[in-house]
Amino acid sequence: MLYKIIFFVSKTIGYFLVPPGFIVLLLIITLLLLFLKKLRAAKILLIFTLFLTYLLSIEPVKDMLLSPLENRFNFPQSLNCNYIVVLGGGQIYHSKAFSNKPAPSCSTLKRLVVALKVYKSIKKPIIVSGGLLRQNAYPEAYTMKNFLVRLGVGGNMIIEDNKSKNTFENALFVKRIVKHSKICLITSAYHMPRSMLIFKSFGIKAQPVPADYKIYHTPYGYYSFVPHIGYFRDSSIAIKEYIGIAYFYLIERFFKKV
Repeated sequence: MLYKIIFFVSKTIGYFLVPPGFIVLLLIITLLLLFLKKLRAAKILLIFTLFLTYLLSIEPVKDMLLSPLENRFNFPQSLNCNYIVVLGGGQIYHSKAFSNKPAPSCSTLKRLVVALKVYKSIKKPIIVSGGLLRQNAYPEAYTMKNFLVRLGVGGNMIIEDNKSKNTFENALFVKRIVKHSKICLITSAYHMPRSMLIFKSFGIKAQPVPADYKIYHTPYGYYSFVPHIGYFRDSSIAIKEYIGIAYFYLIERFFKKV
């Protein structure tokens, strides 16, 4: 019960630390300042909010935020593991393209494609890790397994972790399956640094296999500096990862002292 409360509180706070929640919070504060007749402070905060929103919505800033995350690990030249572990990255709960059944999100789909590539190379069991975040829906691992089976992977070669709701629980439940075996860890490139930190903290020997890169690696043009919702989303994703890494080190330091 205590863990569920901590999970709920941390998730809720997290939404307001990362855009767009953080932007909404700044606008609420601006409105409060206006009601309190603090016009100068309200103007300064509004200008700051607009400038911040613009910066997060252009390609160079998005790339600057993502680069340290995506460049931390390279795609391996050779693979050496006993299990292939794929972390879930979301799902579409009732996809019309799948007869109103669940389908992998874009991020999850890209991770599964890499998992299929690795599987064809080394023919090791695949662990799909992702639980249920909404009631009356299928766990993410179920959706991931079904998609891999459609791509030709035998169902007997896929193991479901359908309990985990975050990266910490991904590592916790995967550890119970793999014990001391080495894994090939597949997740989005921006998510890999935090995932490796958490999996290593559980004593799991993991070879990083990044997927789902967000940086285009092409020259910037005029439209790179025009605000775009995709750039804003990717900037938000990067900020979330930095907060997650900071949170990991904070919790790790706390438990070392206890």
